[in-house]
Amino acid sequence: MQEALGSTFLLKAHVVGSSVEPGKSQQLQEDAWKASYASGEVVEPPYNLEALASLYETNTAHKACVDAKVTNIVGLGYRLVPVANEAEASEDNLELLQHLFANCNRRMTFVEVMRGVWTDVECVGNGYVEVTRNNLGEIDGLYHVPAVTVRVRADREGYVQIRDGRKRHFRELGAEERVDEETRLVQNEIMHFYKYTPQSSYYGVPDVIPALPALLGDKAACEYNLDFFEHNAVPRLAIIVEGAQLSDGLLGQIQHYMESELKGQSHKTLVLEAPGGGAKVRIEPLTVSKGEDAGFIEYLRHNRDQVLMVHRVPPAKVTVIEDSNRANAADQDKTFREQVVRPEQRRIEFKINSMVQNEIGISDWQFRFREMDLSEELQEAEIARIYADIGAWSVNEIRAQQGLLPVVEEAAGGEGEG
Repeated sequence: MQEALGSTFLLKAHVVGSSVEPGKSQQLQEDAWKASYASGEVVEPPYNLEALASLYETNTAHKACVDAKVTNIVGLGYRLVPVANEAEASEDNLELLQHLFANCNRRMTFVEVMRGVWTDVECVGNGYVEVTRNNLGEIDGLYHVPAVTVRVRADREGYVQIRDGRKRHFRELGAEERVDEETRLVQNEIMHFYKYTPQSSYYGVPDVIPALPALLGDKAACEYNLDFFEHNAVPRLAIIVEGAQLSDGLLGQIQHYMESELKGQSHKTLVLEAPGGGAKVRIEPLTVSKGEDAGFIEYLRHNRDQVLMVHRVPPAKVTVIEDSNRANAADQDKTFREQVVRPEQRRIEFKINSMVQNEIGISDWQFRFREMDLSEELQEAEIARIYADIGAWSVNEIRAQQGLLPVVEEAAGGEGEG
């Protein structure tokens, strides 16, 4: 139907070839935590944990950074080292700890448990380890608790988990025994790991938070590209009809021709009609300039760099090799180890060793994560040899730099560690 405003006619447009999308319900789903938040039982996290967790599966740069950090922080294995002289450390205590960490879980190794926990920490800012005890009160199990299912109690007296409509209560590691009102069992304990934020004294937030606009931009770009290729490209042609009203029959014929007869042009085709005297039909090409494509690529690269920046992960660690060479890659690896990996390892080790000392009662052995191996070790060994040859460093000083215990003096009986 023709429409006019004064002497100006309004242009009409039809998009043919578009698929029908069904309507979607917009009602909100019930929040499983709503009642607990309202009652003050638990504290609401600063950000939606489920939304943060989903970013791990939707953004490639974020996932690559999280995986690189998790692997280098907790995924390279662990060792048990004596606190003082190894000759004075109890072999029985060593065997007890070895058995605990080697058999902490029927389905997962300790490294797998910590990979799950630290993936949660990097994705949502919080990670939880459930600690179980046998009937003698001895710690005998360590389990990963999915962080999105846990909230911190407002009174700081423990944690609450809701999963599949069921609720469980946990106490802080080392806290006084409490019986769960629902299960009538003594509550298990939880060890909470988190990344500090000034926003909350209850929860942590992940490193990626400042780069959320970049992640959202990447998501929008991916959706745009998926839509682009789903229809085999942008609209290549516009059929413009001037001076006449298209009948339904003619519109159907044009639609059939553009979708069936023009091979490789199955994208949505735009048909424009303009009322007025003297009907005219013309075909106009619609294209995207190379400059716009280049700008779009640059935008995606910028978003990726933002994610790498907040995670402080070297590009080479996530297989980005642009402008990378052996010298600066080694430099970046060293910075990554010293400023990102080691500090996090020390934080985790502190909590685990507190459990070993205070809850298990072993103080002559400590838990340590293995660190990422750098190719500079041979160079450092050569430097140490030179300093030892000129008498500047002693053997024990060199061992101290490597985190090893000093050798036992011969007068004490034996050569100690070789």
